[in-house]
Amino acid sequence: MERRILLLYLVLMSIAFPAVSQSAASVRLDPIAAALELSVAEEPLDPATLIRSALIFSGVPGEQLAELEARIRIHTAGLRDQLSGVRDPRVQAEAALAYMHEELLRRYDERQTGVDVLLERGSYNCVSSGVMYAILLKSLGLRVWGVRTSDHAFCRVQAGERAFDVETTSPFGFDPGTRKEFIDDFGRVTGYSYVPPSNYRDRREIGEKQLLGLILFNRTAFASERRDYPGAVPPAMDAYALLGDEESHERLITSLLNLASWYGMSGRFGEALEFLDRAVARQGNDRLDALREDLTHNWVLSRIQSGDYTEAQQLLDSQRSGGRLAEREWRELTVYLYQVRAQKSAPGDYREAARLILEGLRKVGSDQGLVKSYEVYVHNSAVTLVRNELYEEALAVLEEALLQLPASGVLLKDRSMVLEASTRR
Repeated sequence: MERRILLLYLVLMSIAFPAVSQSAASVRLDPIAAALELSVAEEPLDPATLIRSALIFSGVPGEQLAELEARIRIHTAGLRDQLSGVRDPRVQAEAALAYMHEELLRRYDERQTGVDVLLERGSYNCVSSGVMYAILLKSLGLRVWGVRTSDHAFCRVQAGERAFDVETTSPFGFDPGTRKEFIDDFGRVTGYSYVPPSNYRDRREIGEKQLLGLILFNRTAFASERRDYPGAVPPAMDAYALLGDEESHERLITSLLNLASWYGMSGRFGEALEFLDRAVARQGNDRLDALREDLTHNWVLSRIQSGDYTEAQQLLDSQRSGGRLAEREWRELTVYLYQVRAQKSAPGDYREAARLILEGLRKVGSDQGLVKSYEVYVHNSAVTLVRNELYEEALAVLEEALLQLPASGVLLKDRSMVLEASTRR
């Protein structure tokens, strides 16, 4: 009867799941103002907007923004001073990459997507280094945008009449595939490094807002990998507010499904359903509705299996009246509830089991499964009485049952059996 709830991006076998500590009610489901404002902004973005948006989308608290913005401005000013006499845009773009690796970047880390982490620790990935490179180039007045593949991101810069790819994770990543010479202190060429071009068959050029959106995508993905499902939802919500495309919508729905499923798998069904109610109110979606029904189903089953029959019935009726449980589902679970209750009573008292089944029939109306169970329990009760030669009591039980099921072949046959047995005594 239980419906299996699967978390997307998770392999369930052999994993010890940590408990979810954060309350579902505290998970933010409204996008931040910065995402909404930037969604309607025209590109190219001005440098100040690009810097602030990069920090906000990295998760920097408001009270720390001014300090980190100032640190970035120090670097953009330092780069401009270094290139004060340089007019060739290609030389400027290549020098900016070298500056970033000399002054800012220390260690590549696939999961360090925040621009704040890049500034404070020097840890970076393709997204954070790409955004920082875009900031540096914009301060020089150069046009820069992003490029995505299935599992990578880099930049593309307009330098004069040509545009160049820039692998920002490498100090030799300007125009990948070209020779980069090493020069000693006396100006002699001592060797070179070669950065091969990546497989760009699935490359897709993206604008500045989409490049910033990759920070939010990564934050959602990395939080999910850590099984921090509450932490995965807000950046997914912000990404969808910013971009409003199919990919950001799918990532948002996935994060909502994962968190609600996680609460359910932790036994916190009430919180899971309250969270889904909030999510559906903002993002109506068939998959969210289906999960809400599955979680309700499993919640009721958990109460039945733990023997909390009164609570299970109250849940059934309240979820039905609240629209979380379809009529068909309510009937199926109610039948199951009465079948379990009767089965628990049957070994000691067939008449009580029959009474419970009759109560279930009155609750749900005609149901073939309940009818057959009622016949079986009444039959067993009558047979037990006959074995103890309590013929009149057995006949009374059958007559009472026939008032409920007057056309029952089983009960009519049992009545004939009791009458015949009573005449032979």
